[in-house]
Amino acid sequence: MATFDPNLIPAEPRWYCIRVRPKQEAVSARMLRNEADIEVFCPFIRFKRARRGGTMWVTEGMFPGYLFGRFAFAEHHRHVVSISGVSTIVRFGGQPAVVPDEIIAELRAHITDQETIVIPQPIEPGTEVKIVEGAYKGVKAIVSRLLPARERVAVLLEVLGMEREVEISAAAVLPGAAHPLAPK
Repeated sequence: MATFDPNLIPAEPRWYCIRVRPKQEAVSARMLRNEADIEVFCPFIRFKRARRGGTMWVTEGMFPGYLFGRFAFAEHHRHVVSISGVSTIVRFGGQPAVVPDEIIAELRAHITDQETIVIPQPIEPGTEVKIVEGAYKGVKAIVSRLLPARERVAVLLEVLGMEREVEISAAAVLPGAAHPLAPK
């Protein structure tokens, strides 16, 4: 590991990007808060994903494998990297990368519930959806009508060479995007 120049490191606490082992963001964040007593920001996203048994809510790190910690680098960097699950503090040219306060503030402005953003997946008429449950599982269709009182949607399916409107449970469909933050 390259050594850093202490003359270029701010003495006051700053935000740094911390790399952690895969799927260890929440555990590492908790340990950094409790054992190293540093301020941690570790945002998550929550969204619906198709699974074998239907749809289910999934929570993932917004920045998989990374979290942010605010600390005085010279004083705390050794303790931070000694925490279980922490791989390293992100550096460029041997110097730790400082994350501007404005970036953390902007991210926090969009977080509501304990560092988690819920990504709604609205289904509206005209939306292409994938059916994830029932007899038409795996089929892509276009939503033609919403039936909110019965928690159902009407979709257009091609059956035997003809387009038919079929009503199915709203929980049985997901919008076509692979991941909520994927480019459209």
